[in-house]
Amino acid sequence: MKSKLFILCTFLICSNYSYSQIIKSIGLKSGISLSNQSWENTQFSYDYNFVTRPGLYEAITLDFIEKEFWQLSLDLGIYQSVSKLEVNPFGGNTMEVHPEFNFKFGFITASPVLKLKIPIKSFTPYLIIAPRIDYFVSDLGNKGDKYFGFDINKPSFGFSIGEGVEYKLNKFSLFVEYQFFYSFNYLYDQPAYYPSYQVINDRMKTNSHIISLGLKYYFKKIE
Repeated sequence: MKSKLFILCTFLICSNYSYSQIIKSIGLKSGISLSNQSWENTQFSYDYNFVTRPGLYEAITLDFIEKEFWQLSLDLGIYQSVSKLEVNPFGGNTMEVHPEFNFKFGFITASPVLKLKIPIKSFTPYLIIAPRIDYFVSDLGNKGDKYFGFDINKPSFGFSIGEGVEYKLNKFSLFVEYQFFYSFNYLYDQPAYYPSYQVINDRMKTNSHIISLGLKYYFKKIE
Protein backbone atom coordinates (compact mmCIF):
# COMPACT_ATOMS: atom_id res chain seq x y z
CA MET A 1 0.00 0.00 0.00
CA LYS A 2 2.77 2.42 0.93
CA SER A 3 4.67 1.61 -2.25
CA LYS A 4 1.65 2.41 -4.43
CA LEU A 5 1.03 5.63 -2.51
CA PHE A 6 4.66 6.67 -3.08
CA ILE A 7 4.39 6.15 -6.83
CA LEU A 8 1.00 7.87 -7.04
CA CYS A 9 2.23 10.97 -5.17
CA THR A 10 5.35 11.23 -7.30
CA PHE A 11 3.27 10.85 -10.46
CA LEU A 12 0.92 13.66 -9.42
CA ILE A 13 3.82 15.99 -8.60
CA CYS A 14 5.48 15.35 -11.94
CA SER A 15 2.19 15.84 -13.78
CA ASN A 16 2.17 19.48 -12.70
CA TYR A 17 5.13 20.03 -15.01
CA SER A 18 3.82 17.93 -17.85
CA TYR A 19 3.58 20.78 -20.34
CA SER A 20 6.90 22.34 -19.51
CA GLN A 21 9.90 22.10 -21.81
CA ILE A 22 11.93 20.30 -19.16
CA ILE A 23 10.20 16.93 -19.05
CA LYS A 24 9.80 15.26 -22.46
CA SER A 25 7.93 12.19 -21.25
CA ILE A 26 6.82 10.35 -18.14
CA GLY A 27 6.42 6.63 -17.60
CA LEU A 28 5.55 3.97 -15.06
CA LYS A 29 7.24 0.59 -14.86
CA SER A 30 6.65 -2.42 -12.66
CA GLY A 31 8.28 -5.80 -12.33
CA ILE A 32 10.26 -8.16 -10.12
CA SER A 33 13.68 -8.19 -8.51
CA LEU A 34 15.85 -11.28 -8.15
CA SER A 35 18.58 -10.59 -5.62
CA ASN A 36 21.78 -12.16 -4.39
CA GLN A 37 22.48 -11.62 -0.70
CA SER A 38 26.15 -12.31 -0.04
CA TRP A 39 26.89 -12.92 3.66
CA GLU A 40 30.47 -13.03 4.94
CA ASN A 41 31.95 -14.20 8.26
CA THR A 42 28.59 -14.86 9.89
CA GLN A 43 26.67 -17.93 11.02
CA PHE A 44 24.34 -17.40 8.04
CA SER A 45 27.15 -17.99 5.54
CA TYR A 46 28.15 -21.27 7.17
CA ASP A 47 24.85 -22.73 8.33
CA TYR A 48 22.42 -21.82 5.56
CA ASN A 49 21.92 -22.08 1.81
CA PHE A 50 20.51 -18.94 0.19
CA VAL A 51 17.64 -19.34 -2.28
CA THR A 52 16.60 -16.32 -4.34
CA ARG A 53 12.96 -15.27 -4.16
CA PRO A 54 11.24 -12.59 -6.27
CA GLY A 55 10.70 -9.16 -4.80
CA LEU A 56 8.80 -6.04 -5.79
CA TYR A 57 10.05 -3.37 -8.22
CA GLU A 58 8.11 -0.22 -9.16
CA ALA A 59 9.40 3.05 -10.57
CA ILE A 60 8.65 6.30 -12.36
CA THR A 61 10.88 7.30 -15.26
CA LEU A 62 11.21 10.87 -16.56
CA ASP A 63 12.93 11.79 -19.82
CA PHE A 64 14.67 15.19 -19.85
CA ILE A 65 16.83 15.08 -22.97
CA GLU A 66 15.65 13.17 -26.03
CA LYS A 67 18.05 12.77 -28.98
CA GLU A 68 18.05 10.38 -31.89
CA PHE A 69 20.68 8.00 -30.52
CA TRP A 70 20.69 8.81 -26.80
CA GLN A 71 18.58 10.22 -24.01
CA LEU A 72 18.95 11.28 -20.39
CA SER A 73 16.34 10.16 -17.86
CA LEU A 74 15.69 9.98 -14.14
CA ASP A 75 14.35 6.84 -12.44
CA LEU A 76 12.68 7.06 -9.02
CA GLY A 77 11.29 3.92 -7.45
CA ILE A 78 11.33 1.15 -4.88
CA TYR A 79 12.59 -2.43 -4.90
CA GLN A 80 13.14 -5.36 -2.58
CA SER A 81 15.98 -7.80 -2.03
CA VAL A 82 14.46 -11.12 -0.95
CA SER A 83 16.19 -14.35 0.01
CA LYS A 84 15.04 -17.54 1.74
CA LEU A 85 17.55 -19.27 4.02
CA GLU A 86 17.45 -23.06 4.20
CA VAL A 87 19.47 -25.14 6.62
CA ASN A 88 22.78 -26.26 5.18
CA PRO A 89 23.13 -30.03 5.85
CA PHE A 90 26.88 -29.53 6.23
CA GLY A 91 26.61 -26.65 8.73
CA GLY A 92 27.52 -27.49 12.28
CA ASN A 93 26.60 -24.42 14.31
CA THR A 94 22.97 -23.78 13.36
CA MET A 95 21.16 -22.17 16.28
CA GLU A 96 17.93 -21.27 14.49
CA VAL A 97 15.01 -23.44 15.59
CA HIS A 98 13.08 -23.09 12.34
CA PRO A 99 14.39 -24.88 9.21
CA GLU A 100 14.00 -21.75 7.06
CA PHE A 101 13.16 -18.04 7.20
CA ASN A 102 13.21 -15.04 4.90
CA PHE A 103 15.16 -11.81 4.69
CA LYS A 104 13.34 -9.08 2.77
CA PHE A 105 15.13 -5.73 2.52
CA GLY A 106 13.32 -2.76 0.92
CA PHE A 107 14.81 0.32 -0.73
CA ILE A 108 13.90 3.63 -2.30
CA THR A 109 16.16 4.03 -5.33
CA ALA A 110 17.10 6.99 -7.53
CA SER A 111 19.38 7.16 -10.56
CA PRO A 112 20.15 9.43 -13.52
CA VAL A 113 20.02 7.13 -16.54
CA LEU A 114 21.89 7.38 -19.83
CA LYS A 115 20.27 5.36 -22.62
CA LEU A 116 22.16 4.62 -25.84
CA LYS A 117 19.61 3.68 -28.48
CA ILE A 118 19.20 2.65 -32.10
CA PRO A 119 15.78 3.59 -33.59
CA ILE A 120 14.38 0.94 -35.94
CA LYS A 121 11.02 2.25 -37.19
CA SER A 122 8.57 1.84 -34.28
CA PHE A 123 11.01 -0.24 -32.21
CA THR A 124 13.95 1.22 -30.31
CA PRO A 125 16.43 -1.12 -28.57
CA TYR A 126 18.70 0.60 -26.05
CA LEU A 127 21.45 0.10 -23.48
CA ILE A 128 21.26 1.46 -19.91
CA ILE A 129 24.14 2.96 -17.89
CA ALA A 130 23.36 4.66 -14.57
CA PRO A 131 24.90 5.55 -11.21
CA ARG A 132 22.50 4.81 -8.37
CA ILE A 133 21.76 5.61 -4.72
CA ASP A 134 19.50 3.41 -2.59
CA TYR A 135 18.02 4.22 0.80
CA PHE A 136 16.97 1.40 3.12
CA VAL A 137 13.33 1.57 4.28
CA SER A 138 12.26 -0.97 6.89
CA ASP A 139 8.55 -0.60 6.04
CA LEU A 140 9.23 -2.17 2.62
CA GLY A 141 10.76 -5.26 4.21
CA ASN A 142 9.70 -7.84 6.78
CA LYS A 143 10.59 -8.81 10.33
CA GLY A 144 13.68 -10.59 9.00
CA ASP A 145 15.41 -7.29 8.16
CA LYS A 146 14.46 -5.87 11.58
CA TYR A 147 16.65 -8.58 13.12
CA PHE A 148 19.58 -6.24 12.55
CA GLY A 149 17.96 -3.15 14.09
CA PHE A 150 19.83 0.09 13.47
CA ASP A 151 23.01 -1.61 12.22
CA ILE A 152 21.92 -1.47 8.56
CA ASN A 153 23.63 1.17 6.41
CA LYS A 154 20.68 3.18 5.09
CA PRO A 155 22.35 4.96 2.14
CA SER A 156 23.91 2.58 -0.37
CA PHE A 157 25.72 3.51 -3.59
CA GLY A 158 26.09 1.57 -6.80
CA PHE A 159 25.44 1.52 -10.51
CA SER A 160 23.04 -0.09 -12.98
CA ILE A 161 23.63 -1.59 -16.40
CA GLY A 162 21.04 -3.16 -18.62
CA GLU A 163 19.11 -3.19 -21.83
CA GLY A 164 15.59 -2.67 -23.09
CA VAL A 165 13.36 -2.26 -26.11
CA GLU A 166 10.59 0.29 -26.65
CA TYR A 167 7.63 0.21 -29.03
CA LYS A 168 6.24 3.66 -29.90
CA LEU A 169 2.71 4.51 -31.02
CA ASN A 170 1.57 8.14 -31.29
CA LYS A 171 2.17 9.73 -27.86
CA PHE A 172 2.53 6.41 -26.04
CA SER A 173 5.11 3.67 -25.88
CA LEU A 174 5.42 0.25 -24.29
CA PHE A 175 8.82 -0.95 -23.11
CA VAL A 176 10.46 -3.88 -21.37
CA GLU A 177 13.78 -3.65 -19.50
CA TYR A 178 16.39 -5.76 -17.78
CA GLN A 179 18.80 -4.13 -15.31
CA PHE A 180 21.54 -5.34 -13.00
CA PHE A 181 21.84 -3.34 -9.77
CA TYR A 182 25.38 -3.55 -8.36
CA SER A 183 26.16 -2.12 -4.89
CA PHE A 184 29.57 -0.73 -3.95
CA ASN A 185 29.20 -0.81 -0.17
CA TYR A 186 27.86 -3.35 2.31
CA LEU A 187 24.27 -3.04 3.49
CA TYR A 188 25.25 -4.57 6.82
CA ASP A 189 28.82 -4.15 8.11
CA GLN A 190 29.26 -4.93 11.79
CA PRO A 191 32.62 -5.45 13.60
CA ALA A 192 33.10 -8.92 15.05
CA TYR A 193 31.80 -9.49 18.56
CA TYR A 194 34.71 -11.81 19.35
CA PRO A 195 37.89 -10.40 17.74
CA SER A 196 39.96 -13.13 19.43
CA TYR A 197 38.44 -15.61 16.97
CA GLN A 198 40.20 -13.69 14.17
CA VAL A 199 36.93 -13.04 12.38
CA ILE A 200 37.35 -9.76 10.48
CA ASN A 201 33.71 -8.65 10.69
CA ASP A 202 30.11 -9.63 10.02
CA ARG A 203 28.79 -8.15 6.79
CA MET A 204 26.40 -8.52 3.86
CA LYS A 205 26.08 -7.07 0.37
CA THR A 206 23.10 -7.37 -1.97
CA ASN A 207 22.96 -7.12 -5.77
CA SER A 208 19.79 -7.45 -7.82
CA HIS A 209 18.52 -8.39 -11.27
CA ILE A 210 15.48 -6.31 -12.28
CA ILE A 211 12.96 -7.27 -14.97
CA SER A 212 10.19 -4.76 -15.66
CA LEU A 213 7.43 -3.77 -18.07
CA GLY A 214 6.43 -0.14 -18.55
CA LEU A 215 4.16 2.40 -20.22
CA LYS A 216 5.35 5.88 -21.22
CA TYR A 217 3.54 9.04 -22.33
CA TYR A 218 5.23 11.69 -24.50
CA PHE A 219 4.03 15.28 -24.22
CA LYS A 220 4.72 15.76 -27.92
CA LYS A 221 3.77 13.34 -30.65
CA ILE A 222 6.56 10.90 -31.53
CA GLU A 223 7.71 11.34 -35.08
